[in-house]
Amino acid sequence: MPDWVTHLAVAWTLCRILRFRFKIFSPENTMIVMVGALIPDMVKLALGLKFLGMDVWDYLEAVHLPVGSLIVAGMMALLFPERRNTFLFLSLGVATHYCLDLILLHLAGGMYLLFPFNWNYWQLGLTTSADYHVTLVAVLIAVVVYLVGRLWDKKAIKTE
Repeated sequence: MPDWVTHLAVAWTLCRILRFRFKIFSPENTMIVMVGALIPDMVKLALGLKFLGMDVWDYLEAVHLPVGSLIVAGMMALLFPERRNTFLFLSLGVATHYCLDLILLHLAGGMYLLFPFNWNYWQLGLTTSADYHVTLVAVLIAVVVYLVGRLWDKKAIKTE
């Protein structure tokens, strides 16, 4: 089930693996990627606002489209001095989010992955949103990558 824990774990794991090769994936940039992985789920703010009597679903629904998520990432990147890099890191997080959502079996038939160029629904249907095994596997892989990363860092410090 690609919930927030899964989205964060996969984004962190990807950045940590890429840091073995590319030093640009610093902990600060990893955090930006993790924020990007949560951008499409900003639509869930509408659920909380509904309890306050505000029906904003129609306004926030566009955030869970790739084009909407990238627009939000672009607006967020404007708040940082290195706008281009920040946008790229946020976009990487958004991409990990949609890769995980693509494996779900959607009740509506899928998601508009290529909107506005294509109105077809896309889904792989490998798991349901109620399946917690994806979260367990993502967290387990993150823990293994964390432990390997600590050993890697200790080895790098000894060789310096």
